[in-house]
Amino acid sequence: MLFREEIGESITLKFAEAANERRKKGLPIISLGLGEPEFRTPQPIIDATVAVLQTKNSNYSSPMGVQSLREKIAAKLKNENGINATADNIIVCAGAKQAFQHMMMVMVEPGDEIIVINPSFVSFVPQVYIAEYDCKVVTVDVSKVDFSLQLDEIRAKVTPKTKAIIVNSPNNPAGYMLSQEQLTELFAMSEELDFYIVSDEIYEKLVLDDNKHFSIGSLEEKPTRVITINGFSKSHAMTGWRLGYACFPSEFKHNLLKYQQHTNTNTCTFIQEGMAKAFDISQDYLVDYNGKLSARFKLYNDMIGRLDKVSGIAPQGGFFAFMNISKLGMDSNTFCARLIEATGVATTPGIAFGDHWDDHVRISLATDDKIVEEGLRLMEDFIKTL
Repeated sequence: MLFREEIGESITLKFAEAANERRKKGLPIISLGLGEPEFRTPQPIIDATVAVLQTKNSNYSSPMGVQSLREKIAAKLKNENGINATADNIIVCAGAKQAFQHMMMVMVEPGDEIIVINPSFVSFVPQVYIAEYDCKVVTVDVSKVDFSLQLDEIRAKVTPKTKAIIVNSPNNPAGYMLSQEQLTELFAMSEELDFYIVSDEIYEKLVLDDNKHFSIGSLEEKPTRVITINGFSKSHAMTGWRLGYACFPSEFKHNLLKYQQHTNTNTCTFIQEGMAKAFDISQDYLVDYNGKLSARFKLYNDMIGRLDKVSGIAPQGGFFAFMNISKLGMDSNTFCARLIEATGVATTPGIAFGDHWDDHVRISLATDDKIVEEGLRLMEDFIKTL
């Protein structure tokens, strides 16, 4: 297998070295870097999964996934997202990342072009190139003024070779949410110019204040040109369980079936069965957690308001804030390295999310209130010294 240069381990080396040095010295690190829920996996899911193990119902399943779980996912998409899917449009994978990879493997062909909207999740571009060495990734940045889609620029980048555009809302790393109006325009463009849309919606349940998530897949009568990627890691605190899914147009089913058969056979069956049994549990815990996130983002917004050397656009959903450090005159790797050296606060350099985002830093507010408060306080004091 040939690996393109774009498939790198990390381009945040300077920051990583600073973090490692601090660990070697036994000094504490306040992590505002990872996007992992602080709440516990809901007990009914744990109980249901244990019950499945006790019945020994953990044999092979269909490569596409346990039928009962696929049916419940399809019903969820129809009732909550307005996506008119059936179980035949669903494949269950080991996480949303694998669901995305499966779609790239069956979609992308030599010579295709894939448009990625930056800043973007660090695995999107590598996964495209892993799927097809001989393809082209074209990036289009959202506006640095308000994180809106640059629809005219997207249109200008579309060619007859464009296979798909990848969008992510709520967004990692920037925390923005694409409006129904923007997504409707993008969908109309996809129909006019004939390309697919891959919509990563893994953060859909983590929505701040009065913002509303909108699924672009709801704009078509049945899955035809929109592929929806989602899962349970963020909404159910199941990051390590690895359970995600793709909702896809029926034309991809045969190749997805073959690909899953010859790679993974099937996703872990007892986790699938457990999730199916506990699928309809109350998610009231998200009300409390989203309230906590809103309070933490207020602390972040207040900090930004007190500082004239950095700026930021208020996040609408997800875990992350994307702080603009362009006035500091340093790249994101340098900022993050100096920050962790001086304070022990770990953040993520913006360069990891796109070539034009080296003037931003990602801050995760997913963790405990006290850690967030202390991390932001130390960060503010550090920025004042620059």
